[in-house]
Amino acid sequence: MFHTYIRRHNDEVLHTWVRSLISDLRNKGGIFSAHYLGYGQFTLQHNIKFFNRNNTAIAFCFDYTYPHNRKHIIDQLEDNKDARLIWIGAEKDVFDHPRITNIFCPGDMIIDLHAYQKFNDVEKDPSNEKHWISTSLNPRPHRIFMASLLKGLGLDKHGDLRIDTQHVFIKKKGSFGDRKFVKPYSVLPTLPLFMKDQCKLSKEIENISLESSKGYEELIQKKHWGSSIFRHSDYQALGKNQNNNPLNFDKNLRHLYKDKTLEVVNETLHGYEPIFVTEKVINSVIGLNLIVMNGPAGAVKLLEDMGWNSCRHVVNHDYDDIADPIMRSEQSIRLNLKLFSDPEHCNKVWKDCLPILRENSEWARDRLQKQILRKCEEQVKKIAQTVDLSKTN
Repeated sequence: MFHTYIRRHNDEVLHTWVRSLISDLRNKGGIFSAHYLGYGQFTLQHNIKFFNRNNTAIAFCFDYTYPHNRKHIIDQLEDNKDARLIWIGAEKDVFDHPRITNIFCPGDMIIDLHAYQKFNDVEKDPSNEKHWISTSLNPRPHRIFMASLLKGLGLDKHGDLRIDTQHVFIKKKGSFGDRKFVKPYSVLPTLPLFMKDQCKLSKEIENISLESSKGYEELIQKKHWGSSIFRHSDYQALGKNQNNNPLNFDKNLRHLYKDKTLEVVNETLHGYEPIFVTEKVINSVIGLNLIVMNGPAGAVKLLEDMGWNSCRHVVNHDYDDIADPIMRSEQSIRLNLKLFSDPEHCNKVWKDCLPILRENSEWARDRLQKQILRKCEEQVKKIAQTVDLSKTN
């Protein structure tokens, strides 16, 4: 049986590919349950049963998962000693279990690539004043930290630091009896306290730099920073169920990118989670920017393995190997301080790298989706040859 739990509004390419692959495997005699999870954590919160009549399940998950989601799946395997799971997911090596086979398919990254194909390259006119950009709509803790570091180092005078800081303004407890009652805001006064609260830690983080702490104190003085205010309602107005990513690029980002040559890509996940990459990288690649990643350790190497040229000869990506998330963020900027602080230098190396950046853009728009889906299909079919998909309970 093929279970489709939740589909995305814009997932026709992925859903068609999955159905074709499942049909091909079944035509060759495979008997298994197949599960299509358009989202990860939002779909898995329903505690899906992967093993009913079949010992083998194939799951396609095109978003990130939470630890409790993964535990629920592993618990099902432990309750069925003959069960086996083939997990085609958007996170790299998400499971460590002898009866789970991981296949990496970054659905959140490739889902809209066909829509980007119609876009022309961004016409660039590099600024000699504010030459870099960092955008953060959903203010996750690692994005607040990055913004604090950039501001604390005084680098925002050379770039467009765009972030919604309302998330650090915490609502106080108050009476709900009066519907007109608006709860007053307090603010976590220091960066260590903010990170402790948001990361749900038992004690404050101790390796936060003086510069980032100073930057946080400045950051919390306003609820919005950047060249313009862009709210989540503006993003949602572009389209439903993440069908708005290409429209956001075409309507907003291409204009912001016009005079920028360097970008901090603030990914969705950052800490010790499995590597998860999204359209945020694609936006920057098609925007022809040099990139510094604010994401999980190993994200740069993973993208390079997929075919992206990270321009390591001008951008120092040694931070990508650092396990500690705070130190990784710190070093991503400090190792590339001249790129962020010297517009003339950055714009020059960007111009030298422009042929590479144009090739990266073509790679993302024209080849990446087909390349990933072909590789995933080959891996699934290879596994099917070694696993008895006809074995049932």
